[in-house]
Amino acid sequence: MVIKNKTKITDESITGVMRASNFDNDRYKKFKIIYNLFGLLFGMMLVQSLVKHMLGSAEADTFLTVFFAVGTVIFLYIGMAGMDKSNKKRFQNIYNNMKGVTFTYTIDSEDIKVTDEEDDSDMFSWEDIVKWNQDMEYFYLFVNQENCLIIDKKGFISGTEKDLKELATAVFAIRQKVKEKENDN
Repeated sequence: MVIKNKTKITDESITGVMRASNFDNDRYKKFKIIYNLFGLLFGMMLVQSLVKHMLGSAEADTFLTVFFAVGTVIFLYIGMAGMDKSNKKRFQNIYNNMKGVTFTYTIDSEDIKVTDEEDDSDMFSWEDIVKWNQDMEYFYLFVNQENCLIIDKKGFISGTEKDLKELATAVFAIRQKVKEKENDN
């Protein structure tokens, strides 16, 4: 069976690629958790310092209150927005020149052919695909950690999103079995 799809690259799809690349990026997740935890710790210390000020305690220190406030803001900003903003900028640099371009995908069990509006085409083997992810609107077939084939779930000309999901799952299941067999030998 041949699956055909037309996908126009948009800002939403670029943001989706950024998020999908981080679904299984352990380093990214660890740093995000660390920044958020430090932000919460500084926040708790800020609350403690503010309570001391409100109670008029002799232990209240204005410098520490300001220090904890600044630390809370910095760590929570980096953990909640800054890392994503930086990542989005990196993906914008990669995909910005493709924004507005419609790609046609012809997918079978062996290859993925990608053709743009000017009839330039590239061929990818399923062996080139290192991982795949999906969200509510798109499939993401990653050639490496940052380069990705974006497939709109609404853009199927022939075949369905279920067919593509089954194909990707089967290809990666076979690849995993071969890898396990090689490890056993």
